[in-house]
Amino acid sequence: MTNTNCLANIRCPECLSEDEFYIEASVLAVVSDDGAEAANGDFYWEEQSTIRCSQCAHSGTVAEFTFKSNPQ
Repeated sequence: MTNTNCLANIRCPECLSEDEFYIEASVLAVVSDDGAEAANGDFYWEEQSTIRCSQCAHSGTVAEFTFKSNPQ
């Protein structure tokens, strides 16, 4: 199945999984001495963010996990 939402064009280059990934993301947080929470719930990642496949643990950058077309 090809992803069409948050993971559009993302696939593990090692095992070809498209299911689930760990991605290092940035978030704006409100932090006080009592704790922290996401300011607006949004977070983002970039092409150079670290990504790891949850199936085979292969890791790299988001750019390395991004494909341009479906494999044959």
